[in-house]
Amino acid sequence: MICGNAFPQSVRFSLDLPDLKEWDRQTQEYPLIKKLVDSQATTISELEKSLAIAQKERDLEKRENELNLRIIEIKDKEIAAINRNFDQMKEVADRSLKLVEVSKPKSNWELLGGFGLVAIIVTVIAAAF
Repeated sequence: MICGNAFPQSVRFSLDLPDLKEWDRQTQEYPLIKKLVDSQATTISELEKSLAIAQKERDLEKRENELNLRIIEIKDKEIAAINRNFDQMKEVADRSLKLVEVSKPKSNWELLGGFGLVAIIVTVIAAAF
């Protein structure tokens, strides 16, 4: 019997045995389905978290690669500067050798001292770079 606001009414319905079996099956499976849905929601949440972490790692790897490329560019520039300075030092050494040859004849000790001084200067500058 169903009671409404104004007048009580009665409703008759009948259920067959297959309908009752289906209703029983559904009520028994409902907790299993709920557990399955809950586990799927948990799995989806964990996958979303792992995806976010993977994306952050990928972004960090991109930054690291960019920084490595910048470092390589700086090293290349440094090598080019060292080569340029070495060439300039060779020119300075050649000029000093020419000046030594042009100047008045000196004893072997003075000539070796001049060469030694030029060699030391070239070595110090090359070691600095």
